[in-house]
Order: sequence, then C-alpha cells, then structure tokens
Amino acid sequence: MTVIAYTVARPHLGKTLMVQSRSRQLAGIYARHGASVRVATVVSGPNAGCVAVMRAYPNFSVAAKAFQAINNDPAHIEFWRERDANPGADAVILRDINRTVYGDIQWDTHPVAHLRVYEISRDKLADAMKLLPDVSKLMKKAGVNVVGLVPITGENLSTMTLSYQFRSLDHWAESLDGVGTSDEFQALVAKAAKFGTLRTGFAMMSI
Repeated sequence: MTVIAYTVARPHLGKTLMVQSRSRQLAGIYARHGASVRVATVVSGPNAGCVAVMRAYPNFSVAAKAFQAINNDPAHIEFWRERDANPGADAVILRDINRTVYGDIQWDTHPVAHLRVYEISRDKLADAMKLLPDVSKLMKKAGVNVVGLVPITGENLSTMTLSYQFRSLDHWAESLDGVGTSDEFQALVAKAAKFGTLRTGFAMMSI
C-alpha cells in the first residue's frame, strides 16, 4: 500500500510560472521529510491548467509523522507566509488523501498519467477490483503501469480511480490509439460498468 496526499491549485492569470516554481519549492520540503514527490500540471479534463503537488508514503504512520514534522519546519511555515502575502493561485484541493489498492506508482519512469474516476459503492468495490489484474495484464503489453486508488478523504468516498501511467505524451497517445480502443479493453470497460459508473477523467504530466 502507498498513501498519497495531494494538493491542486489553479494559477491566477499570468502567475503560472510562479506557481510552478512555488510548487517545486513545496515539493522539496516534503522530500526532505521522506516523501516521494511529484509536481504535475493537468493537461486535460475539468481542472486543466491546474498544478498538483503530490507526496507518497509507504503507510499512514509514516505519513502522519512526516505531516507533523513538516508543519513544524521553519521553511514550510515561511513558505505559507510568503504565499499568503502574495497569492498566485486558488486552492482547488488543499489536501486530500488516497491509498493504493492495486499496483504502485511509477512517477520516475512514467511521468504522464490518465486517470479515470469510477463511482462505486463500497459493497461492490471488491468485485470491481477483481477486474484490475486483467486490466493491468492488457495494458502491460503496451508498457503502461496501472494503479488502483481509493480516497481516504474528499468529497465523494464512494469512488475508485484507475491511474494509467505512461512514459511520455507520445506513449499516452499511442496507447489510446491502440490498446485503449481495442475490443479487449472495451470489454473490460463494459464489465466495470456493472459495478460502477465512470464519472470523470483527466490527464496530467510531471513538470
């Protein structure tokens, strides 16, 4: 299991570069306290143009200890003082948490992700998860890493997100043209529809 906390911000007009720079600064603080970090931009979907800062931990205990240490870090305190004095973005998600239920992240080698969010009641989650090995086996043929995630905090806890991770934007496009439109993949999508409803999708890449 991996625990992933994430923040998403929408830059003000003309402040995108500043927000990206600040996001890298914030990610550096998280990294100093043991997190695996990723700074990404949303390239398509409802929050296109937003910047996301993600930090991953091996379990909740490690995450909680890091959270406390970060909140007491003078660099972190000063970061938010500067941000409050000169804001460059609006928070879309200030801090939400997911955990992996299948696979694991490969941010270093697969910096592009296409995420599809299914609304699934908790009583059907176990059945839906039985499809993930078949999805992963099919996508692995195209070099795609598949991760299943469920929310711990957020507006809708009755969801599961599938993160399809790619080596590049070209790899993403090739996979959409190939395996993404194949009969095998569409058959799995149809099976998934028995357990939940596909609500939204978006793509993001590391910056």
